[in-house]
Amino acid sequence: MAAWVADGLTIFRLALAPYLAWVGFSAEDKSAALTIIVYALLVGWTADILDGWFARKSPTPTLLGRFDFPLDMVMVLGSLFGITAAGFIPFKLTTFYLAVATALVWRFPTKSMTMAVACPAVFAPFALSSLHAPFAFRISLLWTLIVLALDWSRFEGVVLEFIDTFPGGKLKPLGEKWRKWRKLPQVDNARNESNR
Repeated sequence: MAAWVADGLTIFRLALAPYLAWVGFSAEDKSAALTIIVYALLVGWTADILDGWFARKSPTPTLLGRFDFPLDMVMVLGSLFGITAAGFIPFKLTTFYLAVATALVWRFPTKSMTMAVACPAVFAPFALSSLHAPFAFRISLLWTLIVLALDWSRFEGVVLEFIDTFPGGKLKPLGEKWRKWRKLPQVDNARNESNR
């Protein structure tokens, strides 16, 4: 049952991506569209957190678990199209960003590189809302604080995975210092190399 719930939440995030784009394309009021996009993203990221929680509770693997991260990126792409279509970002800038991001991920095909190049698109709706939809921005800050308070160790694990697997190993000393400061176990270099 838990696996079905996890997969259902994953499918929901996939369906959310075209909705986010549609909101931007059909926008009559830019600020209202941005508010909807921010709220929809908060629902999507909550679904992402919950699908992981349900997947970990399941005694059997989920069918869609291996697509979790790619579907996160599809949702991010939907929101990027939405804020571009609503007029917050010039179409040419979005096209240039996507071309550079694609080239970097093509050259360094790792999850951490994908996460790095996705960061501007992930945070753009929230940064824009600080100027154009301040109430939605405050709600997103509150959501972030609640999520971090409830599941700090999971967030810390994602950040450390990013640091450990970043191409070239240039960020590894930062991860080692953080683990030492937090008294966390050090990562086995052989496992680290295999994750690239």
